Amino acid sequence: MQNSKKYLVTSALPYINNIPHLGNFIPLLRSDIFVRILKLQGRDVLYICGTDESGTRTEIEAQKQNLSEEEYCKIMHKKFKEIIDWFDIDVDFFGRTSSQSNHQLTKEIFLDLYKQGFIFEKQLQILYCPNCRRYLPDSYVSGICPFCKSKDAKGDQCDKCSKFIHPTELINPKCKICGSKPIIKKDKHLFLDLPKFSKKLEKYINENKNFKAIERNLPLAWIKKGLEPRCISRNLKWGIKIPLSGYENKVFYVWFDAPIGYIAATKDFCDKNDLDYKDYWQNKNTDIIHFMGKDNVPFHTIIWPAELMANKKYNLPSRIYSNEFLNFEGGKFSKSLNKGIFCNDKIIKKYYPDIWRFYLSSILPESKDSDFEWNDLKEKINNSLIANYGNFEYRIMSVANKFGEIKPISFDKLTNNEKKIIDKIQIIINDYFKCAWNGNLKDALNSALSISDIGNKYFQKNKAWELINSDDKKNKLEHILFFSFVILLNCTILLHPFIPKKTKQILSIFIDDFKINKSMKERKILMINNNINAKKTKPLFKKIE
Repeated sequence: MQNSKKYLVTSALPYINNIPHLGNFIPLLRSDIFVRILKLQGRDVLYICGTDESGTRTEIEAQKQNLSEEEYCKIMHKKFKEIIDWFDIDVDFFGRTSSQSNHQLTKEIFLDLYKQGFIFEKQLQILYCPNCRRYLPDSYVSGICPFCKSKDAKGDQCDKCSKFIHPTELINPKCKICGSKPIIKKDKHLFLDLPKFSKKLEKYINENKNFKAIERNLPLAWIKKGLEPRCISRNLKWGIKIPLSGYENKVFYVWFDAPIGYIAATKDFCDKNDLDYKDYWQNKNTDIIHFMGKDNVPFHTIIWPAELMANKKYNLPSRIYSNEFLNFEGGKFSKSLNKGIFCNDKIIKKYYPDIWRFYLSSILPESKDSDFEWNDLKEKINNSLIANYGNFEYRIMSVANKFGEIKPISFDKLTNNEKKIIDKIQIIINDYFKCAWNGNLKDALNSALSISDIGNKYFQKNKAWELINSDDKKNKLEHILFFSFVILLNCTILLHPFIPKKTKQILSIFIDDFKINKSMKERKILMINNNINAKKTKPLFKKIE
């Protein structure tokens, strides 16, 4: 195995039962930005995602559309891939939890845990719908949460209070297929013995200083209260079959096999690229970094690490970056109520992908819930993006196009004020990377924008446009333009992870085929050593009226 530092970054696997809305899209956007920032520093990063295809909701949606589960998942996977491509999410591999590799790895890990005594069998009371003549696991049933009294809790977890729920604990349960009240039947099922991992999980979380806020407090609170065994089998046809006698008609609980999908997707990518997936999952010099919504935190800090601890073959997550919820105009996104923006809505294509990326980045719900608001989108794009960065870039280009080729100047020829600006930008660059590593991507974006603000003030103060027709001031104008381009280059590099396509257009001005990866390997301000041939340019973005 190689000893160089590696990073494996994942985004929460989007569930295949519905097209994601912009709130669901946040972990994908954050992970993509984070990976791009790591690559600016020349880090060895593999970025993995995929569709989560097991579970009850897949069966329900396939039935609604009169499709087999396999056909339905294939169609939805294609749609999800088209969405992430349109938003310029530069994932290295977009896999599927229904893949052969995930089936194989899940069964291997299960059998290992079973042989070690971490899995046990238990008679369970299961909700059964007499009308539909079927058992109702998880998402086949809904009701009132027994803990927080939320009226739309699912049969495995309440989205409002994030607590695990057994379907029989729901108050006034209803079958999601026909709406009738289910009865209780007994059936045997398999359980992961979570209490056996309490001390190991507590030590793992306490010793990992990268876990903060909810990633630390939520699992520790659950451990303190006392973990309970978790059922990992379901009465379903679609999913990964349990390789155990007497369980031929059952499949694994989606949250048992879905995280293993991270490993399986890594293996699929490595097999196609003549690499060894163990360099990422069994090399202790690799950081496993997960991005997700806060509702996924319990699974990634308790169930998933417990599986890995028991198996002893794979690395535990070293960092988890969770986000709060993105709401829509003061309320929740809702497909059924036609409220919010979903990633395949026609309105999405009305604006350029970087418009969406920039606005969502500016309102990321990293430490608290945030709201998508149309007026705020207009304000952020017109004033924070166009009037700041867009204005700076266009003002420079407008003068540079009339000037012609611009020669570089040495550092010692800079004025004292310009050297102070260099020092200030270096501080901002350091802060940018520090914010990003701490998961504060919204702050990193603001750091990048503060550089274009500095550039606008510099350009305004020196009034370059007044010198364009003065032959005797040509050298002064060239000096101003060159230094303005230095500021623009550094601002553009830092904005690239947020708005990759538009910034790539600007970077091509400095050097043909500008190498973005490793461009800030030393985290030092970039100077320009070659002539600059400014090309004819139009405004990067159109104002939103």
